[in-house]
Amino acid sequence: MEEFKNIIGNEDAKAYFLKTLDKNKLSHSYIFEGPYGVGKNTFAMELTKYILCENKKENIPCGTCPSCHMIQANTHPDVITIEKDTKVTKIENIRHNIIREMDTKPYHSKYKIVIVKAADSITIEGQNAMLKTIEEPPKYGIIILVCENTAKLLPTIKSRCITIRFNPLNREDLAAYLNLKNIQGTRRELLSKLSHGSIGVINDILEDDQYLELRKQSIFYLERLDKADLIGVYDLVKELTDQKDLIERILEFWLLWYRDIAVVKKTGTSDLYYIDQEKHLLDMAYKLTYNKVSNNIDNIKTALLDIKQNIYNTFVIENLLLKLKERKK
Repeated sequence: MEEFKNIIGNEDAKAYFLKTLDKNKLSHSYIFEGPYGVGKNTFAMELTKYILCENKKENIPCGTCPSCHMIQANTHPDVITIEKDTKVTKIENIRHNIIREMDTKPYHSKYKIVIVKAADSITIEGQNAMLKTIEEPPKYGIIILVCENTAKLLPTIKSRCITIRFNPLNREDLAAYLNLKNIQGTRRELLSKLSHGSIGVINDILEDDQYLELRKQSIFYLERLDKADLIGVYDLVKELTDQKDLIERILEFWLLWYRDIAVVKKTGTSDLYYIDQEKHLLDMAYKLTYNKVSNNIDNIKTALLDIKQNIYNTFVIENLLLKLKERKK
């Protein structure tokens, strides 16, 4: 559709808001829920343009008025964007940027809009603090809570907001985006598969010079493990644990690797995350039993969970490598 033309995918969300804007029935509180990188924050900013544009034609923002320019430049005085502080969004952030801001009338527009990114990171204290503002918002106030997991929001928050679900992009939408980026061939297949329908993931990979190199290096670690003696195993444990910030990503690559081996053993060589390593996968699928592949996947998942729960990395990786090294069928 011509409207929301800057947004790829999520046609249901577009249709809902076009109808809402046309009937002038905006709610004061929304939750935008969905996986990482599927366009929730981008949609929130684009919706803000639709609401605040001074020269709309058939509910389409002009893109040239002062409001549109200020929103694009992130300088609009009536648009407040809240980022999480560290791993959480603290109560002080909520008090200053939601409660205090909503007590102040708009400076430039009819509405004041607060967009809370990573709303599922707001502390319980912060959620309780903003509850009254959501229950009794001023006429000019609109709050958009953007999150990946509504289970982390209080039931009292969820019950007072309209939840809009954002889904991973389908193949056609991903293809359209990759066309815009002029990405072709095996690299295109690889990015499409790794993205899980998320443009954000594609952009992260493209912007991270280390990503594809680490993906390749991760499989090299498994090759070294296969050939290593006991001393070599412990050398590998040290090498991996010295890369503290990369361990989780390496283990995630290992999960995809063994998942591909399982797929090759069962169905052949289609639908692979390591399509560029097809010959190597065929070789590993021949060498490993179903039981061994399944055990390796389970052990890596356990290790990932342990690391996320801050269990001592050296112990976790040592235990994992010894299990991966086992020759049991």
